[in-house]
Amino acid sequence: MAVYHDFEFVDERNDCVIAKINIEDIFLDYVMEQQAYEVDCLYNLIPSINPGYVKEPYRSKVPSDKGLNYCGISVINHYSFDYLKKIFLEWIDILEKLDDEYYYPYLVDLNEDQLAEISFEEMKGLKETLFVKSEVLKKLNICMHYLETMNSPDIVIYYYGI
Repeated sequence: MAVYHDFEFVDERNDCVIAKINIEDIFLDYVMEQQAYEVDCLYNLIPSINPGYVKEPYRSKVPSDKGLNYCGISVINHYSFDYLKKIFLEWIDILEKLDDEYYYPYLVDLNEDQLAEISFEEMKGLKETLFVKSEVLKKLNICMHYLETMNSPDIVIYYYGI
């Protein structure tokens, strides 16, 4: 069962959801490994709004928090779109450097001897956790498209952590 982080693009003035894009948690774990980030470093970069402490509407609020809640809800408005674009571009760059289409985090560090010792059933279980490069890349490009074309004070992004 995959775990996701959701980015929900909302037109706050017209009270409608434009799109909801989910990014696999296993991909974010991979990003943190590749960039040698601490567990929550990526989430500490973006100025955000905590909806638990600030009331709607969020479009005109200057973000008073920094970071996205890994296991909660954060709101990103136009004040922080440039920060989010930089992170998405960084993630896209990481993906484009990845040679394989499928990434299996539980198998990547095993050598040939260790792989030979794994039974068929164990291998099947280890291969259930993965992300697909082209799918994640497509989702990130869609997020970038929305950020670039809807750079309006009326647009906010609800980030739902795992």
